[in-house]
Amino acid sequence: MAQSHAATADEMGMGGMGGYSRAQPKKPGFFRTILRNPFKIFDIRAWKPTEEGKEQQKSYALGIVFVFLFALLIIYGFYWASSPGGERTLVQFKNIISPYNPVTWYKTQIGKAQSIGNIWTAEPVAVEKKGILFESFTSMTSEEITQGSIAQFKYGLKLSNVDLPPTPVTMSCKVKGKELEGRVVPNPLIIKGKRLTDSAQCWLSKEITSSLSGTVQVEGGISFPFKTEDVRLKVYFTSRAMEDSLPKEQDFFDYMNIDERQPIRAKYNGEPISIGVGVSVENIQPVLLEEGINPVVGISLRNEWDGDMSNLISLKLTLPKELTINQELSPSPSEVCPFMLSRQGTETIEYKASGQFLEGFRLEPEGSKSFECRLDVSPDFLGRAPYIVKEYRVDAEYEYAMPPAKNKEGKTATITLKKVESATGGPEGGEVVNPLI
Repeated sequence: MAQSHAATADEMGMGGMGGYSRAQPKKPGFFRTILRNPFKIFDIRAWKPTEEGKEQQKSYALGIVFVFLFALLIIYGFYWASSPGGERTLVQFKNIISPYNPVTWYKTQIGKAQSIGNIWTAEPVAVEKKGILFESFTSMTSEEITQGSIAQFKYGLKLSNVDLPPTPVTMSCKVKGKELEGRVVPNPLIIKGKRLTDSAQCWLSKEITSSLSGTVQVEGGISFPFKTEDVRLKVYFTSRAMEDSLPKEQDFFDYMNIDERQPIRAKYNGEPISIGVGVSVENIQPVLLEEGINPVVGISLRNEWDGDMSNLISLKLTLPKELTINQELSPSPSEVCPFMLSRQGTETIEYKASGQFLEGFRLEPEGSKSFECRLDVSPDFLGRAPYIVKEYRVDAEYEYAMPPAKNKEGKTATITLKKVESATGGPEGGEVVNPLI
């Protein structure tokens, strides 16, 4: 009977030492067994998992599969990245993400901080852009060419909501990172009317392509003169006495039954440069006329496209003849008020910005610049009328450029130049090339 109890205890794993569990010998794992006896790998019984090690062996197997697939992916990725197609894809991806580089972003913000004083905005009235659009720059030949071959590229231009007088569009074409410029024909391209009737191409000569190897980027750019013109702001004038006579908390426009919404703004029709015109810091109308107070006319230029305004050719301000720039409060020309008297008409007076302040004037994408001048008002401007309505008008002519450095994507063509094969079928010079090329 004692033996029976002892056997039962042993079967249950209980020892005679106060009922404590007796440690079971741990069986070696599958890989440890193979390492101890490498020849056991040929024993088919060693490959049959035991119940105790089934989960462990499953995790080992999954780990091996994962490592194998990861290594295979690395090898494939290496050869893919070394192939012409892979190099082109990586270069294009780098161009796409480059605008989000923190350093680039910071420099862009510094470039935008050019404003003086207030910013007056225009009210967009057009959904589409108005001007010459530079939509693409692509290779006309294969993306893989042999060194010493001529490479050709085309400019994808489009006219949007314009009827142009003869306008010269200057093209540029160069190899990125190198002082190698292609030949553009025709250059400049003369565009006239509402649609394109001609196109331009860039050629990289045999001499240029002979000096290049591997994957390179070719950048295209355009530059053209354009105008944002006939920008008008309707301006209401009344006297301080008229304003004070209104019922308490009564709005001037409601009282006069005038259909206007504050702030009254000039219109923007989609040009590269928008022009905002204002009458005060808050830009609230009507303009109140009283002795000792000189009204303000404010102008803001803003770059709405992704190129550069590389040169401001002219800037004109046209006012009612009863309003003139006060030379004491706004010494002109100056950086704040750059206008000089240009023409005195029967109904209007025209001012033009001085050439010395136009020189070197440029705006980067989303950059803006403001000017403001104090005005003198003729004493009999209002007469006996409760209010009067006039217009301020601004016209700007400028050179607008779309250089490759400012384009986020689509203005750079990527090609791969292969070495000329020798008579033996391999590349000249005996270099080893990637098998995927």
